[in-house]
Amino acid sequence: MRIKHCGLWAFSSLLVLFLLPGCGGSVKGAVEKIVPASGTVKLDGRPTGGIRIRLTPINETKSVGGAWAVTNDDGSFTVMHWSNKPGITPGSYQITFSKLVNPDGTPLGDGDSPMMVDAKELIAPLWSKPDAEKMAAVMRRVDIPDSGKKDLEFKISSATKK
Repeated sequence: MRIKHCGLWAFSSLLVLFLLPGCGGSVKGAVEKIVPASGTVKLDGRPTGGIRIRLTPINETKSVGGAWAVTNDDGSFTVMHWSNKPGITPGSYQITFSKLVNPDGTPLGDGDSPMMVDAKELIAPLWSKPDAEKMAAVMRRVDIPDSGKKDLEFKISSATKK
């Protein structure tokens, strides 16, 4: 009995060794070109931190997942590729902004769920709501050239401003 068990184990080990070389190689396929992108956001004319920016590919842009950023206190931001590397794939993007706060206007805590605390959006719907019919609207469209873009500037309004 012991010999049969060892033979099965040896056969299984050899099978694994023959299959391993195909498992450890690098993944071949299209790699997105990533270029630098950064800029500033002003909310009602003032630099504002904590604004979340989402860049969603539109038209013929060949980006798998788009890009994102969060503004610093001085309104500056660096765009991050969906792979969490700094930069973005060249092309055209619809841009949306979001800054969720508690109902009393205080910032959300690190562990707060926007749905659980009934968070409200500070950014006007023109800037915060994705809208398929306005995806290519000039004010919500960002074109990133092959060389990148480090001077993006957005002047957006809050939901309470008339």
